[in-house]
Amino acid sequence: MVAPHRSHSMVSSLKKLALKASILMLFSPSTWGTASDWDCSQPGADKNWVCGSKKPLPDKAKSEASKASTKPDILSTESPEERAQEQARMAEDRAAAAKLKIEEDSGLSDYVKAELSEQDRVKKNKQKRNSREQGWNCTAEDAAGGSDGWKCSLKGRDPRGVAHLVADNGEEEDVAVNWENSSNITREDEWRFDHMMTVLPANPWKTACAGPRVGLSQHSPQPLKEFVLSPEERAARDKASMEIDSDAFELIDGEVANFSGAAEMVRADQKLWGDFVTRNLKTDTINANGNVVYLEKGYALSADTAFIEGGGSGRGVYRNTQYILPAQPARGTSRLTYVDSNSLTRYETFTYTGCPTGNQDWVLHASKAKVNRDTGEGSGQNMWLEFKGVPFLYTPYMSFPTDSRRKSGFLMPTIGYTGQSGANLWAPYYFNLAPNYDYTATPGFYNKRGFVLRNEFRYMTETSKGMLSGDIVPHDDTTNTTRGKVIFRDDSKFSENLNSSVLVSWVSDYNYQANFGGPLGMNSSTWAVSQGTLNYNADAFGRFSLMANNFYNLNPTIGSSSQPYAYAPALNHSYGTNLGDTGFLFNATSQVANIRTNGTAQTAADRFVTRPSISYPIAAPWGFFKPKATLAVNQYSLSNPQYWASSQANANTNTSQGFTIPILSMDTGTYFERETNFAEHSFLSTIEPRLFYVYIPYVNQNSIPVFDSSSYDTTYYQLFRENWYTGYDRVSNANDVTAAVTTKLIDSSNGLERLRATVGNRAYFSGEQVTLTGTPTPFQKQGYSNIVADFGSALSHDWSFYSGGQYNVQFASIQRAQMGLIYNNRKNQILNLAYRYRLDQYTGQPCPQNDPNSYCLNLTDLSGRLPLFDNWYGVGRWQYSLLNRITLESFFGIEKETCCWRFAILGRHYLNSISSSTTTSGSSTNSVFVELELKGFSALGDQIDQFLERTITGYRYTGY
Repeated sequence: MVAPHRSHSMVSSLKKLALKASILMLFSPSTWGTASDWDCSQPGADKNWVCGSKKPLPDKAKSEASKASTKPDILSTESPEERAQEQARMAEDRAAAAKLKIEEDSGLSDYVKAELSEQDRVKKNKQKRNSREQGWNCTAEDAAGGSDGWKCSLKGRDPRGVAHLVADNGEEEDVAVNWENSSNITREDEWRFDHMMTVLPANPWKTACAGPRVGLSQHSPQPLKEFVLSPEERAARDKASMEIDSDAFELIDGEVANFSGAAEMVRADQKLWGDFVTRNLKTDTINANGNVVYLEKGYALSADTAFIEGGGSGRGVYRNTQYILPAQPARGTSRLTYVDSNSLTRYETFTYTGCPTGNQDWVLHASKAKVNRDTGEGSGQNMWLEFKGVPFLYTPYMSFPTDSRRKSGFLMPTIGYTGQSGANLWAPYYFNLAPNYDYTATPGFYNKRGFVLRNEFRYMTETSKGMLSGDIVPHDDTTNTTRGKVIFRDDSKFSENLNSSVLVSWVSDYNYQANFGGPLGMNSSTWAVSQGTLNYNADAFGRFSLMANNFYNLNPTIGSSSQPYAYAPALNHSYGTNLGDTGFLFNATSQVANIRTNGTAQTAADRFVTRPSISYPIAAPWGFFKPKATLAVNQYSLSNPQYWASSQANANTNTSQGFTIPILSMDTGTYFERETNFAEHSFLSTIEPRLFYVYIPYVNQNSIPVFDSSSYDTTYYQLFRENWYTGYDRVSNANDVTAAVTTKLIDSSNGLERLRATVGNRAYFSGEQVTLTGTPTPFQKQGYSNIVADFGSALSHDWSFYSGGQYNVQFASIQRAQMGLIYNNRKNQILNLAYRYRLDQYTGQPCPQNDPNSYCLNLTDLSGRLPLFDNWYGVGRWQYSLLNRITLESFFGIEKETCCWRFAILGRHYLNSISSSTTTSGSSTNSVFVELELKGFSALGDQIDQFLERTITGYRYTGY
């Protein structure tokens, strides 16, 4: 496609010629007009040219010509003989155009044949007349000849920027025929794309090629607003008149209007340029020839010639076209383009790519293609896909969607490898069953296990959306069994106040996820959870939630006596309100639950709990103060209480049990800050002390089973909790004070926290007596909690350091420690170095090696994504247990991403045991993953972005 070449910089003071028309498309064909048919002078002081024709014109033509003012091309280097030849050729072409008559009811094939025949004749005559192209012809001079540059000569008119190849013998290379018949995007096509880019309002690949963005945006960048036609703009286009601007104009027999010399048609956002444009006023047809470029919002096209039928039909034919779809963005070529209607388009020798101009890393080819915009479908014959010039995917026929509407058909296949199941290949087929539901069947094959069929059914109604998926392995060649899994998910919104959520999951055996979860899957899940929730917001009466759940064991090491409890069901209620204008705040949470388990002979219960509270929060510039009083009420009706009582000392076996415990707390803190200078830098220094007190009297709870309670991990934030236990079944006794202080040193010049340090400790004025097991633990008998401290520093905008630890007063040792160094430049160039250390919390000593019941840690963790060379990046992670002397997980790979493709290959090694973090008895698994994503088309392989976000701290991929 050759961009428009306006000659206004060479020819001064051209006046516009306006024609108002109601056609929908704006194309046209051409040769150059000449100044020899006109008699021009500059009579006025304004130096404008006034021209008249030397040949007699019809009356109507005279009236039209009198409206035009133009100026001859004073820079033309044509000789008189060449000018005479050019005039003869123009006369011949005008005569051919005047004879072109098309009836309004004639079919497309008639006028297409007429136009193609005429264009072929003109082309052949032109080739016979000239062995060299009109315009500048350049050859490279030999350095030995005393010059190291180009030798150029101008023949005929100056083509104003269009280059032509010339052979070493001085003759122009015959590239026209090869160009028009080429199935590739040639360098001549690229020249036209470069010219087309100059008329676009913005570079459509600017955002796509700007580099990976960090944040929460979608992977696919939104199209630039310059290429999105709004409804208001579309309406304005339909009402707008057409304006035509050219260097020269003539009207022949009151029927054929010729515009020559960089003619330009404009209607609203639609623009058409051409060297020569003819409009037949009687047949309402438009021809354009020479440097034809058409532009509208969201579409740009260039062609050698264009022929358009008027009357709003939109029908036409275009030779040697190049197009740009800036909203995608994408581009391509078509050597012959037929517009059968405003919605149906056909292409011959077709190419398509999402790469920017000058880049052809991947190209989709087709001998023939067809697009129907009404149905949103396209199809192609003899289609093949090539990457880096290597064809790797071919199909004799393919249909595809052309917009967001869904269409049945094959999706891109995926490949992978796992050590347990071997190489695998998947070929998904999508069924577009209805506008609100669809189905995808994905047959796959593992070379070690056999065939697998994955199924996914999705649906959407006015109130609900959900998915039902299931895998089936008819015969696992390794286990000689039938295996599978089922997952059902539904989210419904029945009204503004009523909604529900359902999740049902089931697997055939313990190891299914490990064997068939995929090379990048996380295989450490202990339970397959099924859960349903119904929520109702009663406005002034609070919020109600009805919930039921169940657990399916995926860990063979967990016996039936250790099955978790489930709600069957549980009704929760929460309520909060201000008590008038007193400043007091009332809150309450309550639950009525039926608690059951799949385990053998375990204790079950009907449980009622409520937690009403009153607080008086005060927030001020100096700090905050929040006193609070809560009443914890639990009541149980137990089934088989003997089972629980048998494991507890002095526990009774009554079926009806409960407790009522008051909880009093106070939380307060204040802020101090000042400006300070250090090493000629200005800093904001802050000190933030905080004091927390809680009182809970001791109530013996040993006879009550633990259904959903567990201990909180010891952290800085746990120091400010009232209750040490999660859930409802345990309320810790307390007479405790927590004192903590945080200090910051903030750089005033850039806002970086050059220093952040926190230290806190909780003092027990009464010993901890309430435990999950009924037996006090060593660290709970001491008078103080671990002293918790954290330290961090922003070394620069990209580098930061953090460390933290807990000092056990009783054992006089560092109970926990961690430290890390982070590099993150917010462009997904990341390096994480971390070390974590934890002793046995009960003994204060290192854990025995390979003890599955310990919670000790002693491991290093290295992860990152760093540049290697030429936009190639290395990604990886290595997590190594110094305690067990084993690699817990590692993966390494390389990836490269441009604005039109992305390639990644990863090798992963991980322990497949549930307790792999603390024991070496688990088996390890190796896997390899390969991905090739072609931007704007599809991806071969599974996406690895979620895996990298899960395993590399700070990684946030959102695409180019």
